[in-house]
Amino acid sequence: MQLSHNSNEYIWYMNVHVIISTHNGAYWIEKCINSVLNSSIDVHINIIDNVSTDQTVDLIQSKFPEVYLVRNEIDMGFAKSNNILLRKAIEEGADYVFLLNQDAWVEKDTIEGLIKILLQNNQYGIVSPVHINGAGTALDFNFSTYCRENRCPGFLSDLYLKKIKEVYDLYFVNAALWLVSRECLLRIGLFDPMFTVYGEDVDYTNRSRAKGFKIGLAPYLRGYHDREKRPPSVKHNRLIAIIRQICILKDLNRNFYKELFTYTVNFIKNLFMYLIRGKFDSLGAELKGGGHIFSSLKKIRRARRICRKDGAYIQICSNNKKSIKQLADMEIN
Repeated sequence: MQLSHNSNEYIWYMNVHVIISTHNGAYWIEKCINSVLNSSIDVHINIIDNVSTDQTVDLIQSKFPEVYLVRNEIDMGFAKSNNILLRKAIEEGADYVFLLNQDAWVEKDTIEGLIKILLQNNQYGIVSPVHINGAGTALDFNFSTYCRENRCPGFLSDLYLKKIKEVYDLYFVNAALWLVSRECLLRIGLFDPMFTVYGEDVDYTNRSRAKGFKIGLAPYLRGYHDREKRPPSVKHNRLIAIIRQICILKDLNRNFYKELFTYTVNFIKNLFMYLIRGKFDSLGAELKGGGHIFSSLKKIRRARRICRKDGAYIQICSNNKKSIKQLADMEIN
């Protein structure tokens, strides 16, 4: 990457917060934290634990006393947990926030390199490195699907022809390794707490695009995500289908009523198809999924209204009068 002398000096004054949400992450957490501590720039490491029952908390407290740790009394999930520390980062003047999964880690220059890219390309709100699998032998499987031509134009061709640029427009990348600028965070706000499992990062990238921010892939930089590819269960696929549809209905880049009409028509067609073919298990699952989506419409419309405004869900406490525990209580309630 071609970097100016001034940008190299300026980066040392950046206030960078790394945020990690943990739950039974003892297997990875030392490698995760050590990789951040070994970064080429100084960062503030903030961890929020969701009632781990393994050695995660003990390892953090005994081996990494410099880490800021919040212990939840209940499992709040990814979105709400991260929101607590995102608010903290905003209140403490963070210039950039790096979201890192407990089962992920970075190379020495990853975070610094991502910051340099955002400094020189301020049209991007989120930028991510290439996601390698835990063994370091291949791309993370899910990440490889994000790099298709219709999702990341030009990247595969440039990779083959060896004319790679420093950053590419990316339609979506999961939040395992995200650098988010302060400007993006203040405009977009926090994760939508309506997402309890999956979907919050899809929703956040949709909201970012709606407010004019690009999502970037930094091909010269690496992060590692140690999640084994497992055959998804039928139950998991049905859950993902429901969440995907909620993300579509909530997407500010789409017309809510048009998408609702399309979904309703397809829903009725599927019911008749399963009924005629005698697939009663699928019929029941379709009814259950449709019931969840239709019962969520009021919540989805409300969330769309909230997310049209800048700084959705931030609710910064004036003069820092509320503690992190009180912020956690706000999320729970």
